[in-house]
Amino acid sequence: MHTYTSLVRHAGNEELFLFAELSILGLAKGWPVHVHVEGLRGTGKTTILRAARAILPPLTRIRGCPYNCDPLAPHCPLHAGLSREEIAALGTETIPAPFLEISHAAKIGTVVGTLDLKRLTDANHPEAALLPGTLPQAHRGVVFVDEINRLADTAPELTDILLDVMGTKPGRVQIEENGLPPVAVPLQVSVWATSNPDEDPGPLADIRRQLSDRFDFVVQMGRPGRPEEILAILNAGLTTSSPWRTEGQDRERTRWLTGRAARLDRLALEGGILAQLADLYLRHHLESLRAVEALKLGALLHAAWRGAGAVEACDVAAVAAAALRHRTRAEDLRAVLAYLEQPSASEGIEAAGVLAEKGRATRAAPMQSRPQAAEALRRTWKQGPRWWRSLQDRWRQLLGARGAGRGSGGGGQGGGPRGEGGGRFPNPLDLPLVAPPRPARPLTELETEEAVTVIEGKAGSTNDTE
Repeated sequence: MHTYTSLVRHAGNEELFLFAELSILGLAKGWPVHVHVEGLRGTGKTTILRAARAILPPLTRIRGCPYNCDPLAPHCPLHAGLSREEIAALGTETIPAPFLEISHAAKIGTVVGTLDLKRLTDANHPEAALLPGTLPQAHRGVVFVDEINRLADTAPELTDILLDVMGTKPGRVQIEENGLPPVAVPLQVSVWATSNPDEDPGPLADIRRQLSDRFDFVVQMGRPGRPEEILAILNAGLTTSSPWRTEGQDRERTRWLTGRAARLDRLALEGGILAQLADLYLRHHLESLRAVEALKLGALLHAAWRGAGAVEACDVAAVAAAALRHRTRAEDLRAVLAYLEQPSASEGIEAAGVLAEKGRATRAAPMQSRPQAAEALRRTWKQGPRWWRSLQDRWRQLLGARGAGRGSGGGGQGGGPRGEGGGRFPNPLDLPLVAPPRPARPLTELETEEAVTVIEGKAGSTNDTE
């Protein structure tokens, strides 16, 4: 079996290695980070994600808790109401972080939870109790779904459960059984998934767009591009190096990631970065707010991963493609990446103080009365909004080119404003509203003489009928 550090890295899988480690950093901090990997079959998507299980940091839980309760913040039905003294009496234990998988044959009961039949049929002490499913047992760990596009197509009920789990952070799952009150359990779990978008049933974004948007990052898995990389992959299975050596390297990588995760507590997120994200969202008309939330989260994690003391513009640029490629069109993504690469992107950082000052002024301003607000709106329209002024300028250019040599008064009807100065347009709010005299009537409600009009012809001709 391949260990994580023994896997061959190349240009096609570097992005996956990066975001797997960023997700682990978030997991160590208590931030779920959902990652979806798309790529051709046989490129190593599943191999890398399953190997990353070896570098997950261990966790401490209440001894024997099937829900992996944090001793400092118990959340499960068994321990949520216990005092610190009672938890101390139960004791704690350190275990490997859970890495569980949801197969395509899974049922709702096995994923969410169901009745514990063993305890229900106990001959000495029968009792009705819940048995947590895969998701509750993966609390503070990872849930892996292979070929999630097929799961979304064939098991919509499991997709709905994942939507609840990934919709908020932390997520939640509700266990329901007949005769027992429903139990809602908060979940802090990172979902990792893979898919082959070129195979049936197609890309996840086309099958269940809501689920695609729930993933913080979508990674594009590529093929190795150089002969020496392929040779290294082929030779990897033939080496005689001790597995203890590579497992030791995995443990060293775990310690390194744990140290990087500790930097998140001291990492500074400047207001300029947030201003840049806000400007990017508005400038490029991004649809989902999860896009900028993922950019913020990814920038924080990337800054900690590279050992920086503060988040910089390069951190935003490093995660932008993975945060946006499933939320926007390819041409829009190229425009965003080009925007982040050019020096003018720093305008968002410089505007941080202006935006903050405008926000404070808006919050401090007194509420206007309705007449005052209407008058302010009217003054704004008198001046003309930006899009209206742009449209006026464009039409002036067109009319100026077509109407060269015409009189200044020949452009409008009835000597109105359009004829003044060769191309002025009236403000829409200044135009009189003319309503039709009465609503139109369907033809089926008209009498014959109302529907047919007879026009008297000229002398010597027959009548025409319309």
